[in-house]
Amino acid sequence: MFLAPGFLTAVLLTGATAVASASSFAQTPSSTAPTNAAPRAANWAAAEKTVTKLEQDWFKVQLSHQWDKLNRMIGDDFQLIESDGRLGDRDSMMAGYKEEAPLVVTISMTLLVSHAVANDAVVATGLDDITLKEKDGKISHRYERFTDVWVLRKNDWVCVAEQLTLAHP
Repeated sequence: MFLAPGFLTAVLLTGATAVASASSFAQTPSSTAPTNAAPRAANWAAAEKTVTKLEQDWFKVQLSHQWDKLNRMIGDDFQLIESDGRLGDRDSMMAGYKEEAPLVVTISMTLLVSHAVANDAVVATGLDDITLKEKDGKISHRYERFTDVWVLRKNDWVCVAEQLTLAHP
């Protein structure tokens, strides 16, 4: 299987973040926590705020079919893991968006958490509710949990990896 350069890094970064997040629930209170933990950089909160806004804008741009703008938000080396396990890239994701566009009524994010893991990397996780109107007029919902990895390149944040999982509300 061929994996594009950087794909393993994005997967490892995502996996490391999941492990770090899970282990934080089991840690002792901060008054007794070890003092060797690295402090969060002062600019991490700003990075998280920026990525949160970009995640929220993603759907607005997608719903208004501003494909060029959306394309600029996604890195050239973007790697996608679809909910059915298929691998994709920026081009395949954009093609899927365009194909599904006539059926999409609304897209809303019911949960979003952005977590900086470095000065130039933020992992965003959340839950989307995609409302579709089928050709027969029937309305359906598709719920997707997502993990997106954003990196800062040339002063612009771009999404370089996404993993989707079908979910329930």
